[in-house]
Amino acid sequence: MTDPDDRFGMPASAFQAARDSHGWDSPVFRMGMYVPTHQEVATLPATQLLPIVIDWMWESPSELIPNNDQIAQLRTILRARPDATESEIRELIVACEEYLKV
Repeated sequence: MTDPDDRFGMPASAFQAARDSHGWDSPVFRMGMYVPTHQEVATLPATQLLPIVIDWMWESPSELIPNNDQIAQLRTILRARPDATESEIRELIVACEEYLKV
C-alpha cells in the first residue's frame, strides 16, 4: 500500500527548488505549489480538492509539474472514492483524462 502522506513521489528537493524560485519572498508567486497527499485526494471534500488539483496540474512551477504516472495515480484514487460519481469528483477525473491526452 502507498503511504497516505506521499505527495505522488515528489521529492523534498522539488519543493525546495520551487520555493527558492517562486517562494513567499520571491517577487513571483505561483499557484500550484501545493501537491496533495494520497490521503487528501481520497478524503477531502470535492470543493476543497478541485482547486488544489487543477492548480497542481495546470499552474505549478516547473519543479512540481506532475508527470503522466502521477496523474494516472491521482485518477485511480479519485475513481476509488465513494463519491466518484458526483459531479465535482467526476470533473476531476475528466481533468485527469484530459491532462493525460496532452
